[in-house]
Amino acid sequence: MEDSFHFKLRGAIYEVIAEEDNTFTIFKMAEEYLLITKLKGKKWVRIDYKTDEPVIEDNDEVEDIGSIIDRYFLK
Repeated sequence: MEDSFHFKLRGAIYEVIAEEDNTFTIFKMAEEYLLITKLKGKKWVRIDYKTDEPVIEDNDEVEDIGSIIDRYFLK
């Protein structure tokens, strides 16, 4: 499992923690905020905490966070 990393987006500080199965827990301003994953190598989506199912929706913040994760792991 990778170490966590921090980044700044839209004035907020985020932390990304890699979990199992290409899933990532996202903290925003030191509070647990989102659980996200990448569907079929293309679209980043959040995972609903109650159902553990991906939520298919247009979410620019999730896409931006996912792009940062992609760049981080390409290093």
